[in-house]
Amino acid sequence: MKEYSTNIAIIDDGINQNLYSIGELKHNIQITPELHIKERVNYDPFLPSHGTTCAAIIKKYAPDAVLSSVKILNDDSHKGMRSQLIKALEWCVENNISLINLSLGTIDYKDFIEVEKATKYASNNGVIIVAACNNRNVFTCPASLENVVGVKCDRSGTLIEMEYIYNSFSLDGIDITACGIHDLMKYSGEIEITSPCNSFAAPAVTALICNIIKDNPNIGISRLKEALKRNATNIIQIEEVSYIENKVNIGNCFNNSTNKSIEIPIIEVYNNYSNKVYDFYKKLTAKFREDGYNAISICTEAEKDLCNGLISINSGLIDDEIPLDNNFLVNRIKMICDIYDPDIIIVPIDMMKDNYYTNLEAVESDLEIDIKININENLDIEVMSENEKYEDCEIYPNNKYIETKTFTFNDQQIDHLYNYILSLFETNEGKIDTYEF
Repeated sequence: MKEYSTNIAIIDDGINQNLYSIGELKHNIQITPELHIKERVNYDPFLPSHGTTCAAIIKKYAPDAVLSSVKILNDDSHKGMRSQLIKALEWCVENNISLINLSLGTIDYKDFIEVEKATKYASNNGVIIVAACNNRNVFTCPASLENVVGVKCDRSGTLIEMEYIYNSFSLDGIDITACGIHDLMKYSGEIEITSPCNSFAAPAVTALICNIIKDNPNIGISRLKEALKRNATNIIQIEEVSYIENKVNIGNCFNNSTNKSIEIPIIEVYNNYSNKVYDFYKKLTAKFREDGYNAISICTEAEKDLCNGLISINSGLIDDEIPLDNNFLVNRIKMICDIYDPDIIIVPIDMMKDNYYTNLEAVESDLEIDIKININENLDIEVMSENEKYEDCEIYPNNKYIETKTFTFNDQQIDHLYNYILSLFETNEGKIDTYEF
């Protein structure tokens, strides 16, 4: 029986195959900014490059892999365009690539929808994508997407070559933490040690997956992730993990987040009518994002849509219930802000849930709320903001003057409500300068 050879495409800045004696490339192309596909010629095959190092790592651990180079990054800036990445993913589908290594990605929310669409196209056609998280460890597309194997580097120095941890309860969507330090031999016999970074952790996982695919060519992304979980260094069955262990697992990388204050505008939404509030904050989030603000909204696991800014408060939990913990909700919001780096965050508080008062007290005692929105049972929307002006304001405790304006729940009124919120940020004590919003 003929052994299955895994065709791997490295989408990067090109592979210079002689530096590490990588061998012949099946395809060696570049995609120009004008989206022309050309054979890559007139380059130095001994020159170091990011893609060359990634290729050497893959070949070290999966020597039978068949490599192709898809160059989309500029030699000088080491950057590429969203359209080039999308074209590269489409090319991989059309050319029977089984596995893609992407030690790159985008953290610009304006890129997310189109990159997600291209990623789904590749995944639906049986292509496995391994992608590195951005080295800032913020939400990265496509690495943080569910149909991608997302990878980041072990910064603690605990893991050695080809060891990895499977992040079963990931809040940032990154599946694997792996070793990024590798000893690579150059053509001259000199040994080079790679720096510990996400870019060089990803190709080690690509090699690992290549070896799995060799025996299971039709494994698919879901079964592949199960196999990776079974073979991980941290072999812990999900049913054996208590809430406390789970909290430690998802919290290890984000301990610093909970000590930070949130220096962006916070809009709190009180929900008295649960059937409609999702539509409201989904539309409000979309309005901000259409205008160039990276707005995110907290939601449930069933409502989440990461690339449209709807982030589940429950990600990483064994069940879909928020624990009755005064600090839990606030800490999760801080962690989400650290990962998604938003310009503004919308926090819905469901007044119909049993733990409403616990969550409300925690949020309002620890976070500075800029605007409160109350959705009543008759679907009136009340917008409340602190204001120094005396006219048309109610006096609240601590001598705070609260300005209130009411809107009805329909698309036209949401446009007016959105413009009103923008005006509040522009006029209330220079918040637009304070928050760079």
